[in-house]
Amino acid sequence: MLKQMGRTSQAVLIILYGLMTVKAFEMEIIPANRIVAQIGETLILTCNTTGCASPSFSWRTQMDNPLGGTVNNHRTYSTLTMNPVSVVNSHAYLCTVFCGEKEKKEKSIKVELYSFPSDPIIEISPSLVAGEPVTVTCKIPDVYPSDHLEVILKKEEHVLHEENFYEDDSTNTETKTVTYSFNPTAEDIGKEITCVAKLPISNMDFEPKERVTSQKLNANFGPQNTIITASPGNSPMEGDPLKLTCVTESNPPPQIVWRKHLADESIQHLIENNVLSIPHARFTDSGLYICEVINLVTNKTEKATVDIVIQGAPNIPKLSIEPSTTVQEGKNVSVQCSAESNPPPKIILRRKSDSADMGPYSEGRILLLPSVTFLNGGDYECVAENKFGKSKSEITLNVEYGPKNTMISVIPATAVKEGETVTMKCTSSGNPAPVISWKKKKATGESEKIFKDATLTIQSIKRQDLGLYECEAYNQFGKEEKAVKLLVQVPPQNITVLVYPSENVKEGENVTITCSTYSNPPSQMVLRKVHQEKEIILPSVNGTFILYNVTKNDTGRYLLDVFNEVGSNIKVIEIAVVGRLEKTDQMIPLIIAFSCVAAIAVPVVAILIYVSRKAKINGSYSLVKALRLKV
Repeated sequence: MLKQMGRTSQAVLIILYGLMTVKAFEMEIIPANRIVAQIGETLILTCNTTGCASPSFSWRTQMDNPLGGTVNNHRTYSTLTMNPVSVVNSHAYLCTVFCGEKEKKEKSIKVELYSFPSDPIIEISPSLVAGEPVTVTCKIPDVYPSDHLEVILKKEEHVLHEENFYEDDSTNTETKTVTYSFNPTAEDIGKEITCVAKLPISNMDFEPKERVTSQKLNANFGPQNTIITASPGNSPMEGDPLKLTCVTESNPPPQIVWRKHLADESIQHLIENNVLSIPHARFTDSGLYICEVINLVTNKTEKATVDIVIQGAPNIPKLSIEPSTTVQEGKNVSVQCSAESNPPPKIILRRKSDSADMGPYSEGRILLLPSVTFLNGGDYECVAENKFGKSKSEITLNVEYGPKNTMISVIPATAVKEGETVTMKCTSSGNPAPVISWKKKKATGESEKIFKDATLTIQSIKRQDLGLYECEAYNQFGKEEKAVKLLVQVPPQNITVLVYPSENVKEGENVTITCSTYSNPPSQMVLRKVHQEKEIILPSVNGTFILYNVTKNDTGRYLLDVFNEVGSNIKVIEIAVVGRLEKTDQMIPLIIAFSCVAAIAVPVVAILIYVSRKAKINGSYSLVKALRLKV
């Protein structure tokens, strides 16, 4: 029996345990029962379930009005979102939950609304003037429900006016207005007007239920006594800071506008502030400044002016060249300079390389250069100066022109010895720089281009290199040529000496000695007989020497000296005179000898001069009769 009762107790316990482990189907609304919300805010109602795996939800109002919100269903809960809350949401909302086909639960929540979003706004009109009536208006924005609104107007702690809206039947938010008119006294200036708005709804829990705004009673006047102060003064130095302050008397504070008169009589708007600051004053900041003060309440305007003059040394001048910095020779050019300073600068405009009393010069802002030449090219400078200092700037005028002043220099000289090195250099001015080439005249008279460079060097010069060399300088604006004649000096060479009839002759015969050679410049020749006591010299112009009616005394060694400026050569001739002609035959050479002496009596003086100058005579080498002189 006891054993059977024990089994029964155990079964009951198992059943109770099973019932305890299975949760019952339940639901709730959050927040519960009742909620107070402010119009314009966001409100979310949540319907939550437990004990049901797959519930289904529905929302409605008890009067079947529109929901006025958005439903979002989730697995075990559903939300109704009102964003923003409006007066249409002032309802009781019912949430119904179904769990399967048999189980259903419902709960409701009441949404109560109000609107009291901001403090009152006080307006006083017209402008407060002692003794004149004014109207104080207090506005309470967007109130709901307005039938609970209470408004009090006070001056300091004294109540001026009270008003409520208990009879108001507005069904939406509204801005409510309370007005009160009175005559302020002088003692009222500076006192506070206060508007107190209350929304005391006893069964609704929200804050605040009272809002307060205060405003002082201010008399409006001005602007008046407006002045401008300039720091450090009306005439600051360039680069210094400048501060202009506009001071006035006005209530309420006025609107201040700075303006400036420009050179073209127009007015430039600057800033809307009582202080105009210029961190680094410039000459362009000089001018008449205007401070315009406007009281928007009294509708009055007042102006003050100050004349600012910025002083200082001239700034860096601005230089320009018209029509361009690069021009062709012959064009008309103007160089222009501008510089700012106070006092105004003295401007000097000239070419930098010219001295004060030479070249183009201008004590003004424009320097005219009519029909420029290459001599006008170069750097031009503008110097601007006043009592505070001076400054200057430069600009370059580039004049393009054809080759000029072409010159040839020859090192060591135009006449050189064979085998030496000759350097010919051609220089020419022009813009752009001329291209230089060399030509040489051929025997036909035509010129042949031989080299393209300014310097022509001929090493180990030969006699074939002599001739006329031409230098040609050219650019796109023209060309110019110069020529130089190059002489190659050659000492006597290839000397040939002929003695006629021979070196062995009979007494009384004539002996002709002929010499030919090549040299440059042409050689001179002197025939000398070496004697122990005296020396016989026979000069020749054309390389031919004649010994007339020789005797045994003419026997001996003769030296033929062939020479020019660069060298000499000596040939030795041995002449032997033998035998004698008969007396009858000797008369003829005597006659000839005497006649020859008579013939050469006049030229003897010239021959003496010639010998004293070392017989340096130039000429060709044709056969001409020579003279003989004994010394």
